Amino acid sequence: MINPQNIALIIRMQRQLWHRRWHRRAAFKQHDRALQNCFSDTGANVCDRINHLTEYFWQAQQRYLHHDGTLAYYPGAGSIYGARNDGIEGVTRLLPLWAAYCNSPLADPEVKKTMAAAISNALLNGTNPQHPGYWGDVSHKSTLICEAGDIALALWLIKDSLWHDFNGQQQSQVLRWLKQVIGKQTADSNWHLFVILVDKVIQALDPEYQFCSMDRYQRIKAFYKGNGCFTDGENGAIDLYNAWAFHYCLYWLNKIDPSFDSGFITRAMVDFCAWYQYLFTDQGVVLFGRSLCYRMAAPAPLLMASELSPGQYPSGVALTALDSCWRYFISQGGVQLGRPSQGIFEDDLRWLDPYSGPASAFWATRSLVVFYHQSITTDWQQTSPQPLPALQRSVDIRVAEAELDVTTIPKQHRSIVTFYNHKKSVADMVIKPQTTREKLRQLLYGVASRPSNNLLKQGIKIFDSTLSSYR
Repeated sequence: MINPQNIALIIRMQRQLWHRRWHRRAAFKQHDRALQNCFSDTGANVCDRINHLTEYFWQAQQRYLHHDGTLAYYPGAGSIYGARNDGIEGVTRLLPLWAAYCNSPLADPEVKKTMAAAISNALLNGTNPQHPGYWGDVSHKSTLICEAGDIALALWLIKDSLWHDFNGQQQSQVLRWLKQVIGKQTADSNWHLFVILVDKVIQALDPEYQFCSMDRYQRIKAFYKGNGCFTDGENGAIDLYNAWAFHYCLYWLNKIDPSFDSGFITRAMVDFCAWYQYLFTDQGVVLFGRSLCYRMAAPAPLLMASELSPGQYPSGVALTALDSCWRYFISQGGVQLGRPSQGIFEDDLRWLDPYSGPASAFWATRSLVVFYHQSITTDWQQTSPQPLPALQRSVDIRVAEAELDVTTIPKQHRSIVTFYNHKKSVADMVIKPQTTREKLRQLLYGVASRPSNNLLKQGIKIFDSTLSSYR
């Protein structure tokens, strides 16, 4: 039964959908083929390929960007949070990439100039309560807490450049918006990291501010089980959120404040990559857990480990992992219409969690953010790609903390992860389709209503780099 509260929600979400429809642009697809051709040319320079990809994303965002500069309406299936939240993600999830690119010696000067203007525009309009493009006030458990992590990181990345172009009032405005995040309630999971990251960035930019999220950091450390593995919450899974959430955020915390907890962060990263590095092949990467549309972020830990422990993790191996991961998924239709697709390969809603919208998968660019940031000190142009460890030797590693075994078969260009306490085979997996009732509810409420198909949660035992389970 629909009550008055539901009616208010329906009206709000339908208005947001109307706004999206009114401002939507024709799909950016004219450069999809050129991108695929670029990444199929294995003789091309890796840095040139990555620059091509970044500029492709940049051109697409300019197509989809709302005139306020704080929303970008990408084509695709919406999330449970509504069209406005999806549009905000279309800007915020790319801000760190633009900021890292602008700092990089690999950046094209003209592209850098226009990117810098867009970053400033988004930050100043999005945090201004008087502007039509205002992102909104941050409330308890708001999705803006999540997006604030990317906004804060972008701000820290431009601290020595664009930040100084803001006058005192503008700096105060941006920091005032970010300070709303501190003390807000979140899920008891990796979400604590967003608040911690925002808190650290504010401390770095405001000399009078005192960091106050140490209790949240201790809670994150309570999730640590060893061997680089964090559970996502007290009873959560150990999955690839370790790669693109836990270790990614910890890396940036260490960069922002090397005195914070460098010893633990470095040890955890090094221990994680000791087994994680074997998940990558030149014909796919092992994927398991939720949010698999972030899949191209998977190489980020290898890049970070190559900086923290270069003797153990050569930068040439990390570069190969980055290049081969993006190249593989692009060849399978994983980037189209100016954004990472909503699935594993092409758009496929069976593998898109209900909380993910058209631009959510831009967290896949987290590997690119690290790449460009490291280009300041690492000459990627002179770095020779090195073979992936999984293609060099056969291994059989037990990671007891995650209850999994990692096996490589170099001759088959294949890596396998076996959850040894799970009982179900791929033949037992259940893929739930969207029901007619869900489709009608989605139409009425104006937000996503679809099932989540998490094979790890189902208890599937074996995952391998061929990704055959997801086809």
